[in-house]
Amino acid sequence: MLTKQTIEQVVASQKERLQKMDLGLLRHIQGIENLSSHVLIITGIRRCGKSTLLQQINSSGGQPSVYLNFEDPRLAGFDLNDFNRLHEIAEKHGIITYFFDEIQLIDKWESFVRFRLDEGYRITISGSNATMLSKELGTKLTGRHISKELFPFSYAEYLAFTHQPPDSESALRYLEEGGFPEFLKTGLPEVLMQTFKDIIVRDISLRYNLKNTN
Repeated sequence: MLTKQTIEQVVASQKERLQKMDLGLLRHIQGIENLSSHVLIITGIRRCGKSTLLQQINSSGGQPSVYLNFEDPRLAGFDLNDFNRLHEIAEKHGIITYFFDEIQLIDKWESFVRFRLDEGYRITISGSNATMLSKELGTKLTGRHISKELFPFSYAEYLAFTHQPPDSESALRYLEEGGFPEFLKTGLPEVLMQTFKDIIVRDISLRYNLKNTN
């Protein structure tokens, strides 16, 4: 459980950080323009750009919103009751739009989301495929969600991001380098290896309680 002051400070600092960030290559997802009665859920493989897409949607909305990334260590201990304190902060500023990143870290988050959705709030959330599988969401949100899966960059996005022409050389580079944005930014093989390890250890072995990751 956190104090209202702590939650308000985290919301303000994350908003300030968001406003300063380079949101990178604009990603396009069809069919999310007029969602109001359903939660929009952005899923996808780890490190494919979900958080950035969430920030892009937030920034392009043109209306006040609450954005909260639950991987922030200052939110350790955040529980269901803290959502009520968060809602009081939103009400104080006349905000009816929520963006939640990595919300699966909070137990029973779906209770808050369902309740506020019925009150007319617009809610967009993100999470990895390992924790946001469609069959589980169907149980948690009972048909009140629209899921959109994000992938690493397509070839066209790769060309736009790396400023290369569409030819055989760039096609071969794309096949070799792939479309994970962070790797393309840094060129460090360690970035890809860490992503691979995180998928094996955090998304697969923990989920299925596998002792032998090999």
